[in-house]
Amino acid sequence: MGSKRRRLKHYLGLKRDGHGGHQGGIEHLLPGRISGWVIGASGPFHEVRLLVGAHLIARAEIDQSRPDVCEVLGREGTPGFSMTLPAELPPLDWSKPTRVIALSADGSQQTELQLIGKESDTSEQIRHLLQSEVLGLDGHFDGLVAGELRGWAKRNGQSKPVQIWMQALEREPLPIDCWELRDGMAESCGFHLRLSSLPETWSGCELWCSFDQEGVYRLPQEQVVIAPERKTEAQAELNSECIFVENEREKLIARTRWDSLEDLSHRLDLLEQRLENWNTTKRKKDRWRLLTRAIALALSPWTQR
Repeated sequence: MGSKRRRLKHYLGLKRDGHGGHQGGIEHLLPGRISGWVIGASGPFHEVRLLVGAHLIARAEIDQSRPDVCEVLGREGTPGFSMTLPAELPPLDWSKPTRVIALSADGSQQTELQLIGKESDTSEQIRHLLQSEVLGLDGHFDGLVAGELRGWAKRNGQSKPVQIWMQALEREPLPIDCWELRDGMAESCGFHLRLSSLPETWSGCELWCSFDQEGVYRLPQEQVVIAPERKTEAQAELNSECIFVENEREKLIARTRWDSLEDLSHRLDLLEQRLENWNTTKRKKDRWRLLTRAIALALSPWTQR
C-alpha cells in the first residue's frame, strides 16, 4: 500500500507550493478546457478563474469527484475542476499577467495554480494557447473501434464542423474533418478513419490526434494506439500462392485416399465372392484353399509395403 501511495503521489504531483497554501494544480491544458484539482491548506476552494490582467476569461466551480486524490491525501470532498474556454476573446492587453487562480467561497483564500509536474512557465503556456487558432476546440480520440479510428472534435459554442489532424512520429499529418453525427452530442462532430486509408509507411506507428497541424495540442485519449502492420503487394501475392498450393495438396490427398478406398472396395468384393464360393464348396480341402487365397488377396496391399 505504501508503494502504491508513493506512485500516486508522484503521478498526481502531490506536494505543497512554496507558500504552503494548497496542493494540486493544472493537470490538462487543452484548447477547449483547463482541468485539474486543488485542495486548500485551511479549507476547501470554491472556484477557479482564468484571468488576463483584470479581465475574467473563464470560471468554473471546484465540484468534481477525484477519489484518487482523496484516497492518497485521506481527505473528503470534490476537489476536481474542468473550466471551459471560449472560442473567441475580446481585445486584451497581453503584457498583463495571465493566471489561473483558485478562490474560497468567501474569498479569504486565493492561490495561483501551476501545471503539475511541468517545469515550464505556466503563464506563458496559457498565454500561447489563448492566442492560438485552436482556442475553444474540444474533443476526444477514442482509438481503434470496430476496425476504424474514431473520435470527435468541436469548437465550444459553435456548430460549424472543425478540422483536426491524425499524427504519427516523423510522418506527414493527415487532415480529418469532423462532421458526423455522434450519439449523445447535439453537434455533428464525430469522425472515423479506415485503417486502409492510412499510408503504408504508417504501419506499426503510434497514432494520435491533434487540434493543430504541428501536433502540439493533442486530443485526450485513454490508450496507446498502434497502426497494425499491413502486408505489401508482394507479401499478399506470396500468401495467395501458398494458399493455392495448400489447396492443391489437400485435393491430391483426398483423391489418393479415394483411389485407395475404391481399390479396397474392389478387393472386398472379390473376398465376398470367394467366401460365397467357399460356402458352396463341399469338400473341406477346397474350402481351406479358397479361404487361404481370399485372406492373402485381402492382405496384399499391406504385405507389399
